[in-house]
Amino acid sequence: MFGPGYGLAAGLMAGLWFGLMIGLAGSWYVALLACTRQWNVIWLPWRLGRFLHWAYRAGLIRIAGIAYQFRHRELQDYLADRPLPHSRPAP
Repeated sequence: MFGPGYGLAAGLMAGLWFGLMIGLAGSWYVALLACTRQWNVIWLPWRLGRFLHWAYRAGLIRIAGIAYQFRHRELQDYLADRPLPHSRPAP
């Protein structure tokens, strides 16, 4: 029904489309990290997924649906009450 030329063209088009989508997602991620470094004194780690996976394996956070939550309320309160190193005082 369809010749080899059709398969080649369809494969090239699909590869181009998927490559563009992955590249677009990667550029959005880098833009997000760059914006957090420009607007806030709190920087997100460049490898955010790796950091969250480490915190999950260490038992500091848990995954609830699509969200990450502190496993212990005491840790959350402790981190919230401490000033950040090298942070500016609140006005």
